[in-house]
Amino acid sequence: MTERRLREILERITTVSVGIVGDFCVDAYWELDTSNPEISVETRKITRAVARQRYSLGGAGNIANNAVALSAASVHTFGVIGNDLFGGEMLRLLASRSMITDGMIIQQENFDTPVYAKPHINNEEQERIDFGRFNSLSSNTTRTLAETLRNALHQMHVLIINQQLLNGVCSEHMIQMLNDVALEFPDKILIADSRHRAHLIHNMIRKLNASEALAENPAGWLHARVSEIAAATRHPVFITRGDKGMLACDGSSVYDIPAVHLSGEIDPVGAGDTTVAAIACSLASGASVQEAAEMGNLAAAVTVQKLRQTGTASSQEVIGVFLRHTFKQSRKARF
Repeated sequence: MTERRLREILERITTVSVGIVGDFCVDAYWELDTSNPEISVETRKITRAVARQRYSLGGAGNIANNAVALSAASVHTFGVIGNDLFGGEMLRLLASRSMITDGMIIQQENFDTPVYAKPHINNEEQERIDFGRFNSLSSNTTRTLAETLRNALHQMHVLIINQQLLNGVCSEHMIQMLNDVALEFPDKILIADSRHRAHLIHNMIRKLNASEALAENPAGWLHARVSEIAAATRHPVFITRGDKGMLACDGSSVYDIPAVHLSGEIDPVGAGDTTVAAIACSLASGASVQEAAEMGNLAAAVTVQKLRQTGTASSQEVIGVFLRHTFKQSRKARF
């Protein structure tokens, strides 16, 4: 991809309307201070003091945040939260990024807003504390969410499906409804990123990582697997491979996109969310499968360099990585 083409795609993304349905989570970062521990009077145990705290969007929320960072024209969110403190924080975080939250459903019972609480001591993450692991999505919530999404889909150019939590929004029933939506709106771009139920997803583009792609055949060859999935789904497929880059197939050709080589410490948390957001926005802007894969790699290269945070990649940051990477490649070629 040339710089001119990259800028053209990024400019077109500003006219794209994006929808995200899935597991919206809150990432809670708690920085602990252990310098002057106090003993609890009641339990006689050492207490942990939070010196600083910050909250950001995770899961489907991070995908949405990345679409905003790429300057998509509008970002529509479809998910479920609980009637709790973190549910209010979720809505505040979404609104602070000017996202459209009409599709966020509150389930009053048996559902806690998903939260990944990450205590840190001296910049080292401790044992994570999760909220919402035992959620139970009601049939009424599933139906309401699906109907809300179907009624709003005409406003969007692309819909991203995120399945991250085992007991989250994308239950087997919900995925079947989304498969039906894909058939009902064949002119819409739908791209799914599913951690546990990829085998149930049909009629749409797929984004997987290497282990997910080889789940049914661990000894398989990824280049063959990407073609197999594309042939079976009759839709493009993208497979991320970490520092080995990405494979993409448009049904007729397989593209082996090398990773952007980085030096120094990296943090891969949320990189997959960044990648799928960049791919989806690029496809909706008219980019080819190969170009969308390149854009996903560039955007991920931005966020993995943002340590101890669920980062996003802006258009200017993507251009910056492209220019630095291209310069290094060109300089290497001259010697």
